[in-house]
Amino acid sequence: MKQVPTAMDVRTRRGPPVMRTMVTAIGLSLALSACQGQNDDSGALTPAQSAEAKSMLHDYASARDGGNWTVAEALAENLRKRYPDSDETARVAQTLVEVHEQAAAQREALRLEQLWTYQAVAVGKGVQRTASIESRTAQVGEAELPPPADAQLILRDHPDWGRSAYLLLAEQKFDCGKPCMLTLRFDDGAGSTWTGKQADSGKGPALFIVDDGKFIAALSKAKMLRVGLPAGSGRISSLGFDVGGYHAERFASSLP
Repeated sequence: MKQVPTAMDVRTRRGPPVMRTMVTAIGLSLALSACQGQNDDSGALTPAQSAEAKSMLHDYASARDGGNWTVAEALAENLRKRYPDSDETARVAQTLVEVHEQAAAQREALRLEQLWTYQAVAVGKGVQRTASIESRTAQVGEAELPPPADAQLILRDHPDWGRSAYLLLAEQKFDCGKPCMLTLRFDDGAGSTWTGKQADSGKGPALFIVDDGKFIAALSKAKMLRVGLPAGSGRISSLGFDVGGYHAERFASSLP
């Protein structure tokens, strides 16, 4: 004879009301955790990350206000990489074009300054000071060494001979002619004729610019100097110098 389950048996198999409530609560808790996990992956910053982003924005603003453009540019790039979707990155983007432009100008100014060498040596009872820069050379690849410069431009203050400006050429056979006439061009200005004077420096021919005071005054305002040498005087016919990084105060105050 088949036994028919009673109402008590049915309640027992389904579980008591308290048990069913606990199972329901656990399920809701797991679902809530899953939802919270999805929110964490949505790009929202943690409190620690938010604090760091705000600190990075503050440092960026300080560097920008202080004119430290290359530092500001590096800080902006770091913030963009770490927190690309943050409000702080969006705020940095509003001024980033200016920062990139100013940082590029700052790097170029430093490059030009580093082309110059300042020296001072004791000579007799005084000090000889020089400021020198090499002529432009052909561009080469990153793994290649640049060719040697064809000339140096040297400004010199000598305790006995006074101030002079001259070109020291990297060749032995050179004849500037008499009179020795050079063509100089500053930046995009028209070329003009200058009188030179050839001498032997012991290291090669030196071409002194006779009107050195006028030359140095023009050089101090220029970014580029182009020099044309007399035709047939030697293997070198023209020279270029990136003179924009010259600092007269460093030339005058260099110490032996």
